[in-house]
Amino acid sequence: VDDLATIAPGTFTGSFFGVPGSVTIRGNRADSYFRGFKRAENPGTFPTPIGASERIEVVRGTTPALYGAGRVGGFVNVTPLTALTQRRIGAEGSLVEVGATLGSWGKRIAQGSAGASFDLGGRKAGLYGYIEYENSDSFYRGVEPERFLFQGAATLSDDRWSLEVGGAFYSSDGYKQTIGWNRVTQDLIDNGAYITGRDTDLSDLNGDGRLTPDEVDAAVGSFFGTSNIRQFIDFGVFPSPAFALDDGVGTAQLSRRTVFISDRDIADATTGTAYADFTLDAGPGELRLQAFFDSLGGRLHQSYGFAAEYVADVIELRASYEFPWTFGPLSFDSVVGTSWRRYANETRQTFLSGYLAVDRRDLTLGPTGGDIFDDPFTEEPNGVPWDTDLSSLTTDLALFAVMNAKLTDRLSLLASLRLDRFTASSINQGATIFNPALGFTRFEGDDFKASYEASLSYAFKDGVIAYATYAKNNTLETNDAGGVEVDRIDQNNFIADSELIEAGLKAGTDTLTASLALYRQERTRADPFGNVDRETSKGVEAELRWLISDRWSANGAVTVQETRVAPPGPCGSGNGEFIVLPPSRLGLAPADGFGGLFAALNASCLPELQNGYRRRTAPTALASAFVTYTSPETRIGAFGATAGGTYVGETGGKIENAIRLPAYALGKASVYWERERLRVTAHVDNVFDKRYFLPVQNVYEEVGALPGRGREFQISLTASF
Repeated sequence: VDDLATIAPGTFTGSFFGVPGSVTIRGNRADSYFRGFKRAENPGTFPTPIGASERIEVVRGTTPALYGAGRVGGFVNVTPLTALTQRRIGAEGSLVEVGATLGSWGKRIAQGSAGASFDLGGRKAGLYGYIEYENSDSFYRGVEPERFLFQGAATLSDDRWSLEVGGAFYSSDGYKQTIGWNRVTQDLIDNGAYITGRDTDLSDLNGDGRLTPDEVDAAVGSFFGTSNIRQFIDFGVFPSPAFALDDGVGTAQLSRRTVFISDRDIADATTGTAYADFTLDAGPGELRLQAFFDSLGGRLHQSYGFAAEYVADVIELRASYEFPWTFGPLSFDSVVGTSWRRYANETRQTFLSGYLAVDRRDLTLGPTGGDIFDDPFTEEPNGVPWDTDLSSLTTDLALFAVMNAKLTDRLSLLASLRLDRFTASSINQGATIFNPALGFTRFEGDDFKASYEASLSYAFKDGVIAYATYAKNNTLETNDAGGVEVDRIDQNNFIADSELIEAGLKAGTDTLTASLALYRQERTRADPFGNVDRETSKGVEAELRWLISDRWSANGAVTVQETRVAPPGPCGSGNGEFIVLPPSRLGLAPADGFGGLFAALNASCLPELQNGYRRRTAPTALASAFVTYTSPETRIGAFGATAGGTYVGETGGKIENAIRLPAYALGKASVYWERERLRVTAHVDNVFDKRYFLPVQNVYEEVGALPGRGREFQISLTASF
């Protein structure tokens, strides 16, 4: 996922707590699809396993009506390696592959696959299986990923119909979430000066290695069931003397490999996926019946005080009919169909009660009993309860139609319409509910929405096409795990609308393809505290792919973009996103405030944000360029190489005097050698060992930054039989 920005304009992957779970497209986190079906939401519990893919589609713009209800922006669609059942295995008859990857920082991956095509009762059949296992260390100390993936598929077909069934199982452990560096100041980013010191006012009184709520309350107190270690500027800030560092205050240099992590952190996830596709030649067109299932179970704990447990499963059924037709001189290619989707989610989290503080830990000393906060998984008598315990169920019954019309020899129209009937029900039985009327009561709602898109294109001579698109989409407004919050149903705003206007040029010949797109999109975004904001994104995207000769090729991409959040209104209006603030924003010396946590419940209470602001967690400018050489077949085999780099513009926070993460450029290089059924590939990332930083997504962008990985290499060997 991290490397998609090297080839696809408009894409960028910041740090979603250090886990490469999803990519950002056009300033927003992209949805993840599997063979055209939207998966269960992944709130940073595991990295998306795109390495086991035959094809990855990065779609910028709208979600096709055929794929379901979605917001404008973009998504990533993965076609698994099991698609080889119908391709390579069909040509080879049978296939067995084994491979291994070794790399820096203890990277160790092994994979294997096997498949066969054969005749079954006079019909073509195929079987394929793929397995992958990783047990590695990593550049970041304390992050030790272990994961297992299995994918399988079976096909059966004759001249009129085909059937494919398949699925995947994935489990991972050790991909611990981290904000990277805490106690972030501009001096730390620019010069590496990390402020050291401990706050000894809070202590582990019972010696169990963590701070329980009663131990925190003993030092700073509580207010209406929430901890005073967290201070909201919305209600006035009253810093406690216990917030000040009082032992070992000074400065030190941090290794980029040292990040906020502890042995008590938890990060494990399992997913199960299954699908079935049946296609039938019916009259002038093709009938397709599809079923999809996906599930997620995940547990998280970050020792600064956040814990979560996610359980989700999605079932989707889809029937579509694709057919051509004519009307006078006009010709059409059309798809009509219906779908039904059910999403069940349980989200348990602890952060509302405020027993957390990201800056208490001195990273030069590592975790101690005075900065590890308790979690609900310990199930102690005086332990932490689940602040949020949300059970949510949504359904979406839809009709859709897509039409591609050839109006003249040069003029074409692509249009779609989708009608969705959404239902949602939720109940929150957590221990910390700010509005008592919303607790322990199931809320239900339903709504009917129409989404549509029209794209007009005109083909000039020499393969140049100009197009203009307008789209308006509707989908459910969900939390990071895909559930609908109770207050969204109570306020009848659980449907998120979005709008896109786009225009551009595309050009293509046998040796050169290029595109230029200009877009403007509006969409809503909800944060973990239920605040809903309106965002407007604008951008220009360009890409070029050039086959210079039979041996040389080049590709490049350029993006210029900006995302702005609409004015949240005056303080007290209850609008604007939740923001964690550094002590300096409140006029405190950093060492006097690192023992606690300061925040704005609503961005509306920060004067500099009341007129709207630019979201800086995605860079304004991105660019990439690569050159590839491929040799002819020789007596010793074939070989090739790719080299190039990416440029990422400045990122950072949005408040007054926010941290700024400098722009950077990274070099990448790969070589391969292949002879008969043996292939060796070597790859180097960050060739020049550049020092750089990635912005933290969500609430900690003002107080955290993830140091980028240093130079990394890996070598892979694959043998086919």
